Amino acid sequence: MGRRPAPTAERTTGASTAADAADVADVAESSLTARDAPPPLAPRRLEALERALRERRDDEDAADAALSRAQRRARGAFFTPLPLVDFVVAQTLGARLARGELRWRGDIPALRVLDPCAGDGRFLRRAHAALLAWTRRQGRAPDPDALARACLLGVERDPGFAALARRLSGAEIHCWEALGESPDSFAGSFDLVVGNPPYMRSIHLADSDPALWQALAGRYAATSHGEWDLYAAFLEHSLRWLAPGGQVGLVVPSRWLTAAFARPLRALLGEGRAVRAIVDFGAQQIFRGATTYASVAFLSREPVHTVEIARRQVRAWRCGSVAASSLGAAPWRLSAGPRRVLVERLRSAGPALGEHARIVKGTGTNADPVFVIEDARREGAYIVGRSKALGPVRVEAEACRPCLRGRDVAPWGRADQRVQCIFPYRADGTLWTADEVAARPLLSAHLERARARLEARERGRFAGQTYYRFGRPQNLALLCAPAAKIVVPDVARGGRALIDESGALVIDSAYAVCALPPAGDGEGLLAGRGEREPRGGVDLALLAAVLNAPIVALWLRETGVLLRGGYVRLKTAYLRSLPLPPPGAHTEDAVRLARRVYARGADDALTRALDEALRRAYAVAPADWAATS
Repeated sequence: MGRRPAPTAERTTGASTAADAADVADVAESSLTARDAPPPLAPRRLEALERALRERRDDEDAADAALSRAQRRARGAFFTPLPLVDFVVAQTLGARLARGELRWRGDIPALRVLDPCAGDGRFLRRAHAALLAWTRRQGRAPDPDALARACLLGVERDPGFAALARRLSGAEIHCWEALGESPDSFAGSFDLVVGNPPYMRSIHLADSDPALWQALAGRYAATSHGEWDLYAAFLEHSLRWLAPGGQVGLVVPSRWLTAAFARPLRALLGEGRAVRAIVDFGAQQIFRGATTYASVAFLSREPVHTVEIARRQVRAWRCGSVAASSLGAAPWRLSAGPRRVLVERLRSAGPALGEHARIVKGTGTNADPVFVIEDARREGAYIVGRSKALGPVRVEAEACRPCLRGRDVAPWGRADQRVQCIFPYRADGTLWTADEVAARPLLSAHLERARARLEARERGRFAGQTYYRFGRPQNLALLCAPAAKIVVPDVARGGRALIDESGALVIDSAYAVCALPPAGDGEGLLAGRGEREPRGGVDLALLAAVLNAPIVALWLRETGVLLRGGYVRLKTAYLRSLPLPPPGAHTEDAVRLARRVYARGADDALTRALDEALRRAYAVAPADWAATS
């Protein structure tokens, strides 16, 4: 079977040669010399790995040279860097050897290695080199070819790569889809499963390989919810391929650690205590030519009690461990090192934001250059401005709303009326009919000029009479409600929030934080004494103060996904657990100061006073609070 085409998602595959990268030699070899155990996930070793990844050459082996850069991009093949291959093999093989119970057939160990997405065979080649070196240190003299035939097996659906892997590794290579054809034929057969499975979201898989999508959808916990990803199915199924004592080492995106689609997968792995270690590379880029946020998941067939954690933060690696029993369906908060203590103290300080506010993503037009009007101004009954797609725009004002994008959110700012969004919807979020659009001739003319572009969205899904509808009109009724709300950008380097009382429409590069109704009578959570009752039982000014504070950057760096350039995501899954300060005198001080900032605007002295009030409200020592900046 041919390799899955990947026109809309990039695949990363694996490889290696006999020439180890010098800077990672200590990382790759120490586990198999002095003791048969994986090296600890220490910052020094991970820094050596990172250095080797930075200094690797583009032509580091013949397999990379076999394909031009253009060919690799066209086929979705971005090979796993050799230092990372060595690291994964050393960790996984070391964990298996540490269990002992290994039989021999002459000079060949009874140990089998599977790469279910073999690519050019580099994981198998490096496993072969590591096994050969280890057996020789045991005083054995195996024939290298016999060792490869006995111990190595790969599956690769692309015939060209399968042939290359067979030639370069000497392993038995099957040319089929590992999950699509008899996926259980190898059940319980392997001591090691290593590799780098394909990354492809289900929406793209349904287009490129509908038969495989249909076969996988709902078969696994990993494919039972939301817009799942193919690599997650491999991660789950890898445990079925393991023999007793078996170990898994797979390079996968870090998104599964927190994403909503992976909730059933996290529950399965957490309840089974199957995760031995996780290495999260954070924003560090591993694959040249493809932006990914990579991690390595090390799984064990036998339940574990402690999970080793290594996370790349902005300036350094942080390593530690968490109890396996603490991992479940909820997003995994894998803070490590000294800051974990601070994070846990903050977590227990007060209620979570999600207990008292609803956090929703802005609406998605899927065609902002058509719908968004910049440099807008009101001229009588009309809005005049410019759209990126069509240039000058003049439409009926009743068809527009002020809008907020992520880029428009400044700390303690206001909605900019000069940015408007064409809004062919009623206040309750229902779409205008074609007749209602036609009754506004300038609006109708503008949309007709962009009709081809609007109908082409998502391969023609919006063709037809209501071609003008938004692509993702989520949360419209809530976003259009007159109640005040907080708006935060989707991506930022730290806390950034404003309070909007204008009813501006939030676009999907931003999120809205809307207070929930109070649970009962009284002044409501975090209300300042002697002052008016805050909307929804939670004081929006205080929430805005928290969401503008450095604590947000700390929380999201430690519990969310760190992006390139030091950016973090302020999405619902991460903000929902953000701890609020508990009720008390210091919190009331923060409420009063936050209201003054909102009413008068921020100045340095007032901002410093508010920051100090928040520190006292959270009961954090000055030195620890400074570390949040």
